[in-house]
Amino acid sequence: MYYKHSGRFSIGSLAIALCAGCAGALVLGYVYGRGTTYIDDERFAFLATIAFGALIGLAAGYGSVLGKVRNQAVNLWVLGATSVAALYVSWAAWVVAVFEHNRSETVGWLEFAQNPHLLWRAICFINQYGTWSLGKGDATKGAALWTIWICEAAIIIAIAMSVGYEVLRHYAFCERCESWCRRGAKFILSAPQNTGLLKRELEANDWRSLESLTSGNKNASHLEVYLNSCEQCRQLHTLSLTYVSVTRDKLRRVKVARTKIVQHLLIGLAQAENLKQLSIKVEQSSKLAPPKAWSATAGKK
Repeated sequence: MYYKHSGRFSIGSLAIALCAGCAGALVLGYVYGRGTTYIDDERFAFLATIAFGALIGLAAGYGSVLGKVRNQAVNLWVLGATSVAALYVSWAAWVVAVFEHNRSETVGWLEFAQNPHLLWRAICFINQYGTWSLGKGDATKGAALWTIWICEAAIIIAIAMSVGYEVLRHYAFCERCESWCRRGAKFILSAPQNTGLLKRELEANDWRSLESLTSGNKNASHLEVYLNSCEQCRQLHTLSLTYVSVTRDKLRRVKVARTKIVQHLLIGLAQAENLKQLSIKVEQSSKLAPPKAWSATAGKK
């Protein structure tokens, strides 16, 4: 009913994934290590940590896509190795940046990266004195700083593995043609009354509820429809639906929540062609729709 990765991979595909991930780890680790020394606000530091983990996940995840890895266990192994490598590079770059800020003579970051024992001694030395503080107190050091560093590493690895996992999960692979499926159509429909019922109907091959929905509006709650197909053999087609809830709070601030209804539901060629035709109709109706400014004043004199 739903597409699942075959679990296949090769030594070559694993090598490509690791090379892509390590290349990203080298660049991102260096930028993060140097950049964090310029952040003196813990909130921005936390956001930088999240962004660092997410970018590592994207680099390693798309490395697995490039290498045609169709095994999530292998993908997670690549993500873990890439995350650790990125953290190691960031520590080497960060240690040098800290010494430079304190106007201390030191070797380059490559020397630290090539000598784990030297890097560890430098980290322990910095931990004795600390480099920054939470709030306006004394510099955080010792056990408290070790705890922060461990939590930082755990957050980075967890986010990287989650993002990379979703990257590979986002794609379907045609084993017959040995190629990834491409986006066949993408459009939005009006929000369904019952998303759970819509999912059950589609799983039962009942398309009447989906086809009855009209063209959607991005400024209101809507349904995102994604068709992915193998362009070579035209034998593999999957449908993904995401419900996007758009609401406003008491201050009129827009809040958007996304919920996946189905992810890579396997469908036939006829259903795929129907979705393409529906996509064309939705696109034509959106072009014929009056502009917002005109529609808002229509009927007024």
